[in-house]
Amino acid sequence: MFKRLLVPLDGSRFGSRALRYATEVAQRFGAEVILIRVIRPTTPVIAAGTHGVASPAESEIAVQAALEADKRNAARAKRYLRDKVRAIRSRHTKASYQVAIGDPAQSIMEFSKKENIDLVVMTTHGKSGLKRAIMGSIADVVIRESGKPVLVIRPQTSSKK
Repeated sequence: MFKRLLVPLDGSRFGSRALRYATEVAQRFGAEVILIRVIRPTTPVIAAGTHGVASPAESEIAVQAALEADKRNAARAKRYLRDKVRAIRSRHTKASYQVAIGDPAQSIMEFSKKENIDLVVMTTHGKSGLKRAIMGSIADVVIRESGKPVLVIRPQTSSKK
């Protein structure tokens, strides 16, 4: 039933909780786990020049600095994902990873469609109400717009007695 599982990771400890679920599903179905880390592109910071407009040289420097930041972030993400893949493979499960730069929800949906993903396993930070309306929810967009089955791992709620 499931042959290819996609696990989007944001680098947080909570985000990694999806790995446990994805690995278990993958082992039951003999599926591959594909990890993806989507990095939002760095916005170039361009200071206004003496006449309120940055010079072409200043703009070029800012753009190059942003591209270098993206490269460093991608290299960091690859190291992070490589360690996670090693751990999954040690449990005799096929695993690989992908790093993308772009809008997280869009990149996850495009990758899952292009790579014929059968199930997306991801966490949600459990935002609701105004916070969710302002900040949005990557998980919510993927659930509503991807057309793929999505297993969402929610944060544990503390029980009040």
